[in-house]
Amino acid sequence: MIPQHGTSNAQTTAPAQNKISDTPGHLSENADTTIQAAKNRRPLVIAFSHAVSELLVVKSVRAYADLRAKEIGGIVLLHGTTQSGDLAHQLAEVSEWIEQGVDAIVAMPIEAAALQPLVARAQAKGIRFLSYAFPLPESDGMAGFDSLLSGSMCGAAAAAFIREQFPDGGAQALVGALAATPLFAPRWLEPISMIEAAGGKIVALGDGATVESGRRQTGEALLSYPELSIVIGINDEFALGAAQAFEAAGKDPARSFICGQDGAPEGLREIARGLHFKGTAAIFFDQLGAAIVDMSVNAIEGKPASISIPCEYISLSRPAQLEKLIKAFETVTGPR
Repeated sequence: MIPQHGTSNAQTTAPAQNKISDTPGHLSENADTTIQAAKNRRPLVIAFSHAVSELLVVKSVRAYADLRAKEIGGIVLLHGTTQSGDLAHQLAEVSEWIEQGVDAIVAMPIEAAALQPLVARAQAKGIRFLSYAFPLPESDGMAGFDSLLSGSMCGAAAAAFIREQFPDGGAQALVGALAATPLFAPRWLEPISMIEAAGGKIVALGDGATVESGRRQTGEALLSYPELSIVIGINDEFALGAAQAFEAAGKDPARSFICGQDGAPEGLREIARGLHFKGTAAIFFDQLGAAIVDMSVNAIEGKPASISIPCEYISLSRPAQLEKLIKAFETVTGPR
């Protein structure tokens, strides 16, 4: 049993959406057909460009994509090296893949307009071009997820915490944003709206997606607002850093609420500690990683190639599911 220390009922209120997949890597309903087809064609080369590949969560997505590619067989998966939303780097790596003549490119668009000429160039060479996370005009498909739902889940849980712990007002919150990826805006705009509607006050807006940025910016906010009790991270890494800052400041876990987004293994393990990190809007990473491969293969074969992967609010209110997710990650990525 996972221990529960200093938790409140607020972590149980965000509605769960769909069910975490029981079988990592299985997205296609016709998996056997896909695997059999791979035996009858030449190897395919699929390239994946993430805008912030340095994030720990990207390692999990890549691990599941690699697993799916291995499961199907006959697929070479290339991983890009773009970091910190560096548009010039992404354009260069995508351009290089086009020159190499890969079969499909999946890219998280840092700037849709800047990628558009490369989309046309790739398609002119017979390369399928898909987007990751967000739709991209004129692309051949998408492996996406719902940032609006993710932000709403964290916002709803934070609002419930405010109503329970601060019925007379006074709740102060920091909400993490990420200027480099404005398409993720629902991840911070939804929580801001819901926290304010519940009577909370946003005293700081963060900017970053790493553990270090979450720890530093939360620590700085605590100097000006020592009663700060709520942090919503743009992702689990920022939230993890915020939890470290709360712990270092000696905050009472029973009067704090930190929520992450993505469901990364590092965040899940921190939730299991039962302290400040109360929940996360977890994306189904097995499906998302598999979608990078499956949607690319579908696009190459002229089949429908767009999907939006759901997410689910995970907290200590569901200890069995939390433990299950942690163990599932360890079987694919190893302990971290």
